[in-house]
Amino acid sequence: MATTVRPLTYDDLLQTPDDGDRYEIIGGELVVTAQAIPVHQEICVRLFRLADRATEYGVLGRVYTPSPDVELGPHDIVVPDLVFVSNARRAIVTPTRIKGAPDLVVEVLSPSTRGRDLGVKRDLYAAAGVSEAWWVDARGRTVDAFGLRDGRYLALPVADDGSIRSAALPGMVVAPDALFADLWG
Repeated sequence: MATTVRPLTYDDLLQTPDDGDRYEIIGGELVVTAQAIPVHQEICVRLFRLADRATEYGVLGRVYTPSPDVELGPHDIVVPDLVFVSNARRAIVTPTRIKGAPDLVVEVLSPSTRGRDLGVKRDLYAAAGVSEAWWVDARGRTVDAFGLRDGRYLALPVADDGSIRSAALPGMVVAPDALFADLWG
């Protein structure tokens, strides 16, 4: 008897257990990631505060962390650590998920997700048209921010003090020294 394998979709994702793990579908295949550790969550909260303040508390758009499911295509549903969707593009936010490319995604790297975040997910974000993507490395205490140009990510400028200003959300300025200050471990 032959087994037929088909690419998974959002409907399949709805069948995953509610067990605290993060489930994504990348290229039609299920990817499971364990729950984030406290340092990872603290960085996400700090970034959320900066981003939410930059939106003028929702006037310019919405920030989500943890992110709802982001459907970049029928077989690519991801869960970035933080997303921003401008009010001009708010139609992509549905009651159950974000259907389309957010204006900004942020991934906080961990040893188990680093390769996927910097590889296939980076490529997915660019192909889907996510205008800005950031990768935050808690271990290396670095923030790398990129803007999409001609289908490729190019580094955003870094100020003399090391801070980075979002182009997608101009009021959001992240100073890595402040972001990583007083983290546990």
